[in-house]
Amino acid sequence: MIRGIYTSISGVIAAQRRMDVLGNNIANVNTTGFKEALATQSALGMGVGTTAGEGFLSLGTLGVGTYASGLTDNLLQGPILASGIPTDLAVSGDGLFVIGTPTGPGYTRAGDFVLDAAGTLTTQQGQPVLDVTGKPIVVPGGTGAFSVGPDGTVQGTGQRIALVAIPATGLTRIGDNLFSIAGAVTPVAAGAGIIAQGATEGSNVDLATSMTEMISTQRSYQLSARAFSLQDGTLDTTIALGRVK
Repeated sequence: MIRGIYTSISGVIAAQRRMDVLGNNIANVNTTGFKEALATQSALGMGVGTTAGEGFLSLGTLGVGTYASGLTDNLLQGPILASGIPTDLAVSGDGLFVIGTPTGPGYTRAGDFVLDAAGTLTTQQGQPVLDVTGKPIVVPGGTGAFSVGPDGTVQGTGQRIALVAIPATGLTRIGDNLFSIAGAVTPVAAGAGIIAQGATEGSNVDLATSMTEMISTQRSYQLSARAFSLQDGTLDTTIALGRVK
């Protein structure tokens, strides 16, 4: 009976975690360069066995519920959306822009950049976009003089916008639509990532799929909560019976 309570409440907690992740994805369906987060789950279990002589003979695992074991990132490319704004940049294929932050480089697919008063190319939050040498991109002529080639070369500056390859593992969200990368970073291979000027990459969240998953998760939450309520009621009845004299 107690195991049933643990099983049902673990389902409630896991469903709530999935709801939180889905809600954040839906809230960012129109966020430039946003990458969908996916909540992962794992089974809870305990080993079951018997004593065989002086040893232990395993009979398998008894499932006791589930738990939210972490997050993974859906790094598939979002749609390329033409904007006509010169400082908007989109990467087609592999590659993350490198952004200077107070705690070190951050990485993003969000290319809705702007030029500040000094001509520095920055994110919407004012953080500089870096070139292949780690220096901020500076365009003395302002927006009218800003022109970027497919390989990231910024006309008239002698600079090239840095793009690093998307790693298979080691990406961590750090806020402001930025990731950090654990370990060494690798420049994008020639031709693997093409920069398009006057366009941005949209969010890769599919709204219809996310809403369907949210409805399914909400039902899972309700069923787990109902199961918990039934288990709790049964436990109360058992305790009451034990008090009868």
